[in-house]
Amino acid sequence: MFLDRIALWLGRTTAWCFAGIVLIMVYEVVARYAFNAPTTWAHEASILLASFGFVFGGAFCMAEGTHMRITVLVERFPALERLSHGLTLAAGITYLAGLTYAAFWMAERAIWRFSLSGGWDPERSGSTLNSPLPSFLKALLFVGCALFLLVVARRILSGRR
Repeated sequence: MFLDRIALWLGRTTAWCFAGIVLIMVYEVVARYAFNAPTTWAHEASILLASFGFVFGGAFCMAEGTHMRITVLVERFPALERLSHGLTLAAGITYLAGLTYAAFWMAERAIWRFSLSGGWDPERSGSTLNSPLPSFLKALLFVGCALFLLVVARRILSGRR
């Protein structure tokens, strides 16, 4: 229940990120075409905000029970519903465990990088802004995958759909 509340809160909160993207893009278009002064940060800020929404969207849908289902066989053969549900959760656990594992190592390599002089030098975007956004997005992906994995595992342990 606690994990569901966290996933639901994160999903509802990060949904507002898409409104932020709209505002940033309106600002960018006005700045670029009305004042001939494009920004260097709008694209990367939009990517960051969209990432929040997408990364926590899976756990939100699972916690809310609104994930997409294809029910053609289950509607024809109701006895398959329990088996279908179990197989779906098992496949989800397998996939999310692998994704969480890979995301951890990907984030670890992106964040804990150091220059030859010994200074911290996380992976950077390479754009004009050259922010460390890619390293933080990889860490965010790990957190989102881990949360999704925990929500699915809790579903299996509680026997809920």
